[in-house]
Amino acid sequence: MNYDFSVGFWRKRAVKAALDRRDDSQTWNGVSLRKFPSDCLAIQKLLCRCRPQVVVELGTQYGGSALFVSSFAPLAGIEAIVSVDLDDLEKPKIPIATFITGDSGALETVAKVKAAVGDRTCSVIVDANHHAEFVDKELTHYAPLVSPGQALIMEDTHVDVLNFRKFRETGGPLRSIQKFMPQHPELELTTDIEPYLTTNFFGYWVRRK
Repeated sequence: MNYDFSVGFWRKRAVKAALDRRDDSQTWNGVSLRKFPSDCLAIQKLLCRCRPQVVVELGTQYGGSALFVSSFAPLAGIEAIVSVDLDDLEKPKIPIATFITGDSGALETVAKVKAAVGDRTCSVIVDANHHAEFVDKELTHYAPLVSPGQALIMEDTHVDVLNFRKFRETGGPLRSIQKFMPQHPELELTTDIEPYLTTNFFGYWVRRK
């Protein structure tokens, strides 16, 4: 199940170069969006395929990602976005979005998210605190919300693949999801979503069977 860390040398170089150029510092309709354009296209591709009624996003920041998802929501059958962040930063008004301020790993916050989702089909995007210990907690709480046929999108696994100094000891999202998936055979990798050279996700587009 472990990701192949022989991921091509030149691909790693390309991603590092793109990060140095700040290619992940984008805007969507004037709102900050910290993603590679290629990852935005891949998110759109997967969510349009899964067609969840609700998208839960862990990590809001300025709301650019929620705004991006809302732009294709009607075509993907998405009724609502529930976005969680520890910081209450200025965000755009998005009619279908509910913004929750709080620690995504706290039980009180989890309860609010579950109440907002209800019994609707749900996909989850994990993009908050990237330290493995925290991501472990998020996966425990939020992976069960992912409905059969829906997506669990693990962002920023590149911090492990590219061996970022900050995460060398603790590990990042990649270490966490690699530990989590063998214990959850209902989850499987979606291998045809990532055809792009530059990515911050490195293969961890997950679906529940």
